[in-house]
Amino acid sequence: MKQHAVIVFDGECSVCSRWIDFLLRFDKREVFRFTARQSVTGARFAAQHGIPPGGVGSIIVVEAEKVLLRSDAVLRIFTLLGAPFSALGLFRIVPASWRDPAYDAFSRNRQRWFSKPITCRLPTPAERHRFL
Repeated sequence: MKQHAVIVFDGECSVCSRWIDFLLRFDKREVFRFTARQSVTGARFAAQHGIPPGGVGSIIVVEAEKVLLRSDAVLRIFTLLGAPFSALGLFRIVPASWRDPAYDAFSRNRQRWFSKPITCRLPTPAERHRFL
């Protein structure tokens, strides 16, 4: 069976929903599976992988039982997407101690900068197999 990277996202965040839309569009090899933290399945998946119930204010990537957070998660996503996006993975040479504060600042302000959707993003019937 093909191993998938699972992305745990904030289903009530418009930025996160747009990010998932972007990934669904450009993940031609269907590497990713998705689950919203607020869903029953997402909460169960997070608990199984030691992720706090309230999340960590981050997009979370779980790949082969390894949990990646913050900028590490985003850079891994770009790497797994393949060319041309994988070139952004080169930013791993920048220490996480520099990358993560920028990620955290964006994460803290995303709701204020962008409107918050009223409901979680629901997959279309064609996307359903990509969501846990």
